[in-house]
Amino acid sequence: MTTITVNCCSCSPPPAAPAVLRPEDVYGLSCATVLPEHVNGAAALDQQMVCGKAVLPAGKAITHLGVLLSSPGRGSQSGEARLAVYSHTGGLIAATANDNKLFITYGWAYSPLEAPVSAEPEDRMIWLTALVPAYSTAQPGFIMVENPIYGEPDIYNPRGRRMFTHPGLTLLPDDVGGDYPTMKVLVPIVGVDLRENSST
Repeated sequence: MTTITVNCCSCSPPPAAPAVLRPEDVYGLSCATVLPEHVNGAAALDQQMVCGKAVLPAGKAITHLGVLLSSPGRGSQSGEARLAVYSHTGGLIAATANDNKLFITYGWAYSPLEAPVSAEPEDRMIWLTALVPAYSTAQPGFIMVENPIYGEPDIYNPRGRRMFTHPGLTLLPDDVGGDYPTMKVLVPIVGVDLRENSST
């Protein structure tokens, strides 16, 4: 009988995948409907709920939402001023409280979510939303991307809505599903993780 000796060796685990940097990381954002360097205009928004698509990457959480304003709303407010996150299928995930100061400034305006959106192990598509109330004197102006995608039909998929609106809405719905008008502008709405130990 022949004895065979086999030397065992341990296999080291594969190296960890390198971190992937995204344009949003330059600004410390978890996600965004559109990046600031793409904006090319500004316009006032009437009372409505604006919903924009964003990708929330794996490992990223959201504690605050923000919008980019060119001018403040003025006068008495009618309807809620809120920001929210909805799932890709339309269900409400998280929202800010009604913040009467949210749209009466200019530049970046942030509001905390009532409960953070937790990080997940995989990328996910979400809707970031801004519920704009009516103001008696002037509606707030939003810095935005004006019409370049819709002007090039060969690069725009009309079935893949990027941003849509609920005209005249005064309260956040539990679901943003349904057939609502597509917007011909892209409004920057961003999500950030402002916890002390956040990597963003």
